[in-house]
Amino acid sequence: MVSNETFVNKLKTTMRQKGISSKDLSAGSGVPLSTINKIISQGRDLRLSTLRDILQYLRSLGVPEADLTIGVIAARPSLDKISKHQIMAKGKRVIIKEYPASSIEDVIINAIRAERERVDGIVCASIVAQVIEKFVRIPIMAVMVEESNLLDSVSLLVDKISSKG
Repeated sequence: MVSNETFVNKLKTTMRQKGISSKDLSAGSGVPLSTINKIISQGRDLRLSTLRDILQYLRSLGVPEADLTIGVIAARPSLDKISKHQIMAKGKRVIIKEYPASSIEDVIINAIRAERERVDGIVCASIVAQVIEKFVRIPIMAVMVEESNLLDSVSLLVDKISSKG
């Protein structure tokens, strides 16, 4: 049995991947917006009929057509920064599929899962790219850290250290 928290997290991820808002979900499923908002905030348990309506709408959206599907393995906060899950890259329609990981074990499991789900390649941090190359046969590309990203992180860390003091 899946917990409410797990269900809500999966629902939010699905909504983000499909690019639909709570309002869109309400309009498409026929479930009142106030009910959708309560479900998402975990303030209300779902009735079976509500769940059926939501699932039926999500299924009706179908799987978007794409030339390639790319898996991104990263920590949840990094995945939450992804605003588009369908992009054009080098003239190809690409679907980006999220694989959250919080440990090296999660990375390995998700790399194997991504390969089994037939993604065409994986993007991940360079520190784990060398590890997962040993477990999967699909192409892997490491995310390149830019100086601006590094400096932003240093600045945030300085704030964090300063607030401790």
